[in-house]
Amino acid sequence: MLKTISFIFKSILIGVVVSSIILLLVPDLRKGSDISWALFSKQTVTQEKLSFNHAVNAAGPAVVNIYSIDSTVSFNRRQPVERISIGSGVIMTESGYILTCQHVIENANSILVGLQDGRRVEAQIIGKDPITDLAVLRINADNLHVIPQQDNPDMRVGDVVLAIGNPYDLGQTITQGIVSRFSQSLLANYFDYIQTDAVLNEGNSGGALVDSNGYLVGINNANYKTLDSRRRVKEVEGVSFAIPYDLAKKVMDEMITNGKVTRGVLGFGGQENPLGDGILVTSVTPSSPAEVSGLHVGDIVVSVDTLAANDLRKTLDFISNTLPGKTMELKVNRNKTLLTIPIVVAELK
Repeated sequence: MLKTISFIFKSILIGVVVSSIILLLVPDLRKGSDISWALFSKQTVTQEKLSFNHAVNAAGPAVVNIYSIDSTVSFNRRQPVERISIGSGVIMTESGYILTCQHVIENANSILVGLQDGRRVEAQIIGKDPITDLAVLRINADNLHVIPQQDNPDMRVGDVVLAIGNPYDLGQTITQGIVSRFSQSLLANYFDYIQTDAVLNEGNSGGALVDSNGYLVGINNANYKTLDSRRRVKEVEGVSFAIPYDLAKKVMDEMITNGKVTRGVLGFGGQENPLGDGILVTSVTPSSPAEVSGLHVGDIVVSVDTLAANDLRKTLDFISNTLPGKTMELKVNRNKTLLTIPIVVAELK
C-alpha cells in the first residue's frame, strides 16, 4: 500500500515539474491561449524563384520580326515567284531606326517589319555593312518601344544573357545562355564577337542579345558551323555569336549619317611578334598602299603614327578608324635597322 502511494506521489511530482518546464518554454500557455499545433510543426521556407521576366518585359517589345520579300522571275512559268525570308531586328530609336543583320535582307525587293503589338510596317534600307554583317532599316510608325541601352555594357565571361528573336517564324522566343568568351573567330582582323551558348535558329539573326536586366549587349548573328565526315555543313550546338553593342551602335550611327561605314586600310596582315615587341608582317596585299610604299613580309612594325604596335587588334582598329587619304607613318624594324615608311590610307571595301 505504501509503495502504491509513493508511486502516485512521485508521478504527480514528475508531472508538476514537467508542466512547469513547458510553461517556462512556451509563454503563450501561461496566457491561457489555445495551443497552436504550428508550434510543433516544421516550418517551410519558400525562396523567391529566379526569373528574367523583368528583362524580357523590358526588351521583348523592341525586338521585331523581319520579313524580306524577294520577287524573282521563274524561267519555266515566265512569272514572278515570291520568296520570303525571316529574321529579327531591334528597335534602337523612337524615330524608327532598326538594327538587323545584312544577310537577313540580302536581295530583298521589299521588307516588312512585324511589331509585337501586331502592326506590320514597310521598312526602307538606310545602309548595309558587309564587314560586320549589319544593316539599318527605318520604319514610319508611332509609339515604338525602344530597347534599353547603356553606353558601355560591362560584359564579362560567365554573365547570363538572353537571346530574343523569331526562330522559324514561331513568334517571339527567348533562349538563355552565358557569355563563353569574346571570340575573333569569323572576322579576325576587325572585331571580336560575343560567343555564347544561347540557342540560335533560323530567324534569330538580327535579334537582341540582352543581359539579365534587359539591356542590349549584342545583335545575334549566327551559329558556328563546321563540316562533317561527308563534307556537309553541320551546325554546332552551344556555340553562337553576336556583334557587340558598342560596335553595332557605332556602325548604325555612321550609316544613319553617311549611308555607309568608311574604314581605312593599309593592306598588310601580321601577327604579334613572337620574339619581342611589334607586329611581324606576314602578308602584303598586291597593289595595296603597303606594297606601293615598300613594306615587306618579315618587317616588324614598331608603331603606327603615335600608337605603339604591340597589340594586333588595337593596331588594325586604329588603322580602320583612320580616314582614307591620310598619310600614316610606320616605324619598321627591318633586319635590325629602324625605318620610317609613310603610307597613304586607302578605303576598305
